[in-house]
Amino acid sequence: MRLNIFTKIVLVIFLLLVSTLLLYYLTNRSSVRLIKQEIQRVKLNELTFLAGDIDNNLSKISSFSDFLVLDKDVRLLATPSFLEGDFELNKLKLRVSDKLNLLHALNNWNAEFTVVYAEDSPAFSPQTTPTLSDLYLEKHFRPFWQYEHADGGAYLTYYLAHPYTFRFDPDEVSYVIRAKIDTKNVLDYLDRAKGTNDNGPILFSAAGDVLTGDTEKLPFIRELTRLLGVGEETSGNRLIKLNGEHYLVNFSALGSFKDWYVADYTPINEVLDPIYANQRLYYFSSIFLLLFSILLALLLYRDVQIPIRKLIWGVRKITTGQYTITLHQKSNDEFAYLFDRFNEMSKEIKELIEKVYMEQIRSKEAKLRQLHSQIQPHFLYNSLAFIKSMAELDEKQAVIDMSMSLSRYFRQSIKFENTFTTLREELGLVRLYLTIQSLQMDRFVFAIDVEESLLGLQVPRLLLQPLAENAILHGIEPLRTVGDIRIAGNIDGEYCEISVADNGRGVETGRLAALRNAIYNGSDTNTAWALHNVYERMGALLGPDAHMELENGELGGLQVKLRWRMVREQEGLEL
Repeated sequence: MRLNIFTKIVLVIFLLLVSTLLLYYLTNRSSVRLIKQEIQRVKLNELTFLAGDIDNNLSKISSFSDFLVLDKDVRLLATPSFLEGDFELNKLKLRVSDKLNLLHALNNWNAEFTVVYAEDSPAFSPQTTPTLSDLYLEKHFRPFWQYEHADGGAYLTYYLAHPYTFRFDPDEVSYVIRAKIDTKNVLDYLDRAKGTNDNGPILFSAAGDVLTGDTEKLPFIRELTRLLGVGEETSGNRLIKLNGEHYLVNFSALGSFKDWYVADYTPINEVLDPIYANQRLYYFSSIFLLLFSILLALLLYRDVQIPIRKLIWGVRKITTGQYTITLHQKSNDEFAYLFDRFNEMSKEIKELIEKVYMEQIRSKEAKLRQLHSQIQPHFLYNSLAFIKSMAELDEKQAVIDMSMSLSRYFRQSIKFENTFTTLREELGLVRLYLTIQSLQMDRFVFAIDVEESLLGLQVPRLLLQPLAENAILHGIEPLRTVGDIRIAGNIDGEYCEISVADNGRGVETGRLAALRNAIYNGSDTNTAWALHNVYERMGALLGPDAHMELENGELGGLQVKLRWRMVREQEGLEL
């Protein structure tokens, strides 16, 4: 006995186990993500606080330099000629030395302050202080803290000149204040800030310099900072893989120490090892459940998915117009019933479409004949009246021209054996119509300019004549000057465009929208009925891409443009 679809779906309930596994997986992943985010947040906050403290210390030491550069004793020592003897000079030097020692004692990093005077100053003493040339200030002078190697050690230095300048010029500078911090003091500070964390904070620069108390890990830390790639960021974190292990590296820029950063790193596995152990258990369980799920999936694919795909295939065939599709199902379940109903439905759709299509053809033909019957009497009466008037005036040539044009016009216009004609014949009919109208009115000219490659196109009969008649009635007749009607045709990619324009008064913008609505939707049977009829016939006979556009053209009057897609076949250019 074959199981029905409902029974098979009941079996799918067991797949809820997969949902349980998925929920566990998402929960576990969420926990890992939250732990990582929390570590990042806490570490980054600690690091930002540490960077702020370092900046505060450096700013404090910098402010001491600002105090010294403006101190009156320091400035007076630069010009000792104003002092009265060596006693006053030595006394002044002592006061300056006391101030330097006091500032050295007041800062946390044991920064040393040195006042370096110009070499030509009488206060200059080469035995006790360096010279400006010894400092190589042309190379090192910067308005911010720098990292320098000197005297077998590494230091953080800050220079401030009097008078204040951004670029050192020995001819203009009277003296320079130098603040120097031994990196050993900085490393002691970082060691105290490390606390119980084995991977304490480090200082590194964009140029690759690194300050860390853990000299054994210095190569590792250099490589880690190289991979960090801080770029333009002032703070943030990166997850970096190095030597097969992932590290969470947080960094924060120092505001007072240009292009230097404080950073720390944490091995992710040390924090996540317990969670990873649970993950491995989850993976073993999921393998077993996955095998069971595959078996169920195969059964569902054979008994549900394949019949559904057959139904989808049949529906797609129907949408492409193939209504003779027949589906077969060997099983004795609900799909067999659906297939039988589908086969019956496709047969009924085919019969119904054939009936509707034939009814649409008969309806369009009836509308075409009705339009033609409406055009002929009015047009014929006016033409015969013109012939009568010309005969009374003894205008034989005008009578002959009108009679010949009228006969040729009716010879072509009464052909109803085919719904379509060539564009060449349709333009010939329009040319005859405009010629007859110009003989009657004698106050407009017309021109037809259509690409030669379009003349073989098959178009519905009376496609352009209503447009020409509309141009005369609503564009040319109200004019008191000479009218101008132009018919143009060209190819635009895969589309054919035919436009009929006149030099009448055109249509106001507000009324143009109402006119389009009447033509496209047939909302007003008393407005533009002929254009609405042409628009409907285009959609029925030229395809859904056919469209009619209305706008005020370059001649000043209304321009009606017909546009539809062309299909090239082996015989030539056809619809």
